[in-house]
Amino acid sequence: MSLILEFWYYAGSNRADEPVLVKPEAALDRVLADVLEQGPQPHPTQVASPELPTFGILNFPDRMFKLDLDPESAIGALHYTGPDEYDEPGRFWSWASVSNEEFADTPVLYIDKQNRTLFPPKSAISLDTITMALEEFRQTGTRPTCIEWQSTGGIA
Repeated sequence: MSLILEFWYYAGSNRADEPVLVKPEAALDRVLADVLEQGPQPHPTQVASPELPTFGILNFPDRMFKLDLDPESAIGALHYTGPDEYDEPGRFWSWASVSNEEFADTPVLYIDKQNRTLFPPKSAISLDTITMALEEFRQTGTRPTCIEWQSTGGIA
């Protein structure tokens, strides 16, 4: 399996109202480089796949990432929302990345900038680690296992 990924972010005249599609592996690196090049985003970048299930009358993705990425340091964090494979069907959960990496100066990273929701401590990971996790998601359609996660709460 190799899923198409949709990246929703601000770039030039695109005000995150049209996704940037990622198909081949090289395109993932290119899109992440473009997110960095665009500078600080007004809202975290959202990443989902149009090939995975949706829910509700608005057909929201049933699993997706929020990605906040600091353009100066190329350090970021991932927030994943989706079904919990270890819980009853129909229950959704959310997790933030956990870092095993040491950074001299970790930037402030947000799950949601509008209501100022910060990522939990120890969520910052390198661009290489973010790329690895998103590539695993593209191959499996499930929460990546190549990084550790910390719970940020359940969604009924």
